[in-house]
Amino acid sequence: MPILPPLAQRTVPAVLARALARSPDKIALRERGRALSYREATDLALEWAGGFARLGVGRQEPVLLMLDNHLDYVCLWLALSLTARIEAPVNTAYVGAILAHVMGDCGARVVVIEARYLPVLAAVADRLERIDTVIVRGEGQDVALPARIRRLPLSALAGAKAEMAHVDPWDLIGLMYTSGTTGLSKGVRVTHAHAYGYSSPEIYGACDEGDTNLVALPLFHVGGQWKGVYNALIAGASAAVLPRFSAQTFWDDVRDFGCTYTLLLGVMAEFLLRQPERASDRDHTLKRVALVPVPNDLEGFRKRFGIATISSAYGSTEGSVVILSPMGGAEPGMIGWLRPDFDARLVDENDIEVAQGASGELVIRPHEPWVIMAGYHGMAGATEQAWRNLWFHTGDVMRQDARGMYAFVDRRRDAIRRRGENISSFEVEQEIMTHPDVMECAVVAVASDATEDEILACVVLSQGSQLDGPSLREHLKPRLPYFMVPRYVRVLDALPKTPTAKIRKQALRDDGLTADTFDASAK
Repeated sequence: MPILPPLAQRTVPAVLARALARSPDKIALRERGRALSYREATDLALEWAGGFARLGVGRQEPVLLMLDNHLDYVCLWLALSLTARIEAPVNTAYVGAILAHVMGDCGARVVVIEARYLPVLAAVADRLERIDTVIVRGEGQDVALPARIRRLPLSALAGAKAEMAHVDPWDLIGLMYTSGTTGLSKGVRVTHAHAYGYSSPEIYGACDEGDTNLVALPLFHVGGQWKGVYNALIAGASAAVLPRFSAQTFWDDVRDFGCTYTLLLGVMAEFLLRQPERASDRDHTLKRVALVPVPNDLEGFRKRFGIATISSAYGSTEGSVVILSPMGGAEPGMIGWLRPDFDARLVDENDIEVAQGASGELVIRPHEPWVIMAGYHGMAGATEQAWRNLWFHTGDVMRQDARGMYAFVDRRRDAIRRRGENISSFEVEQEIMTHPDVMECAVVAVASDATEDEILACVVLSQGSQLDGPSLREHLKPRLPYFMVPRYVRVLDALPKTPTAKIRKQALRDDGLTADTFDASAK
């Protein structure tokens, strides 16, 4: 595996400086109807960085971005990263208490937001005492904000350009909020060196200079922003940014942009396989695909779409991409091998290493500083717990085969993976408990017909309540992002508990979908 550049060179300013010296007029970013060269993208980013400076946003100060997928998002992220400011991306499906927590926790004063998300911001604005400026991209939403908050158009950032700042690899590039498992979502403090190592084609074997990377994942997630756009920029390649993934138009997008590489979630590959077969299925430019996780019908995907070179990997926002297979080395049910610049163990609940072939929680430790998270924002206790006994605990259970290849087994935590999103059962439960007829609840993952989870909400109702599954789902729709609304609802007389009154979620998982479970997909 190639060696990463020296730590000091693993920053966004260093990456862009190399690209500008090598090929400033090469197309860096594309979307429908628009393309930006490396020079144009850098100039626009530095112009907007000058606007942030005029607003008083200082070095290592966060700015919230609640935006759709487009080149403006990329250039706003670059504006912050090139000038030592911090991006705090917001999932565009967030509403209510979850949105208020993320926006309030990060400490930002300035929000850049799509006009169509202004209503959900306005609904929680009275809880966001620190925010004083909202910059709106687009028009069409006449929404009142508190008088203390000034509202500006995106064009207000235009003006004199800033200079690239000196950025050290330990400077923060982002506060990336990842779902809480025993509490509210936590802000992961991400350094420049961490983001580089997660994104780098030197590690992942992804883009090279001649590639065009199709980015179909959301830019507010590390998969879209880092493995998509930043991966391409590090390589000196091009990134084509889609508004969203569509199985119906995916191959047309590949052909139209001439894309040669992409990252897909396993469930996205399954959606592509479920599309009606076409004579043009193999008529495209895509040559290499990273699939995370590898779908069961990997061979069917290879044969139908004519893509032999497929890789896979395991990573997390906190811990970088630490396990990967080489390009062409993906296997169903397996992930890959440990990176040579990390140590890893599989341990039991007491952090004792398990025997070869047994399942255990993956704990990791890097050989270099600043290449995994710098802690959870404002949560020293959670940081200490994650780093107990001098190893970072991923919370994910793995096993190794005789070759040393890792396979994912399960999540030790109560987080749920659905629609490409990590979901906190705690946060879903908090919103369920807002219904006046709910006395207790527990949310667990159950198997779906894809490679990811579905959500089962088990509820105990107050005496005399007539609440049913459809009514509970309707209650939750305006309170939760669509991907967090449970598909299944089961009403119980009581939740199973331990002698110390803790809910036994494993018992609910073991019961699974019973005859009295409401299934929203059947309606």
